[in-house]
Amino acid sequence: MSYNVSLWCGCVVYVSCHPETGLAHTRIIESRGTACPVRNHEVGARLWLWELLPPGLDGDPAADARAAPVAAQPIS
Repeated sequence: MSYNVSLWCGCVVYVSCHPETGLAHTRIIESRGTACPVRNHEVGARLWLWELLPPGLDGDPAADARAAPVAAQPIS
């Protein structure tokens, strides 16, 4: 199975999934968005799975949830 996924920046990513498990094993930029601010979104480039996530609420791709430290919560 394969899909074309549109990212928050306008780029289109080809995602190929394993037919039995459904896990995505290949993610490649098919086309770049006209106003995409991400330098490494080049046609043919591979993406990490977490790069499919949208950016943080302020719109800055560098300040998304992946980059934010997570504070440990005490167990009571």
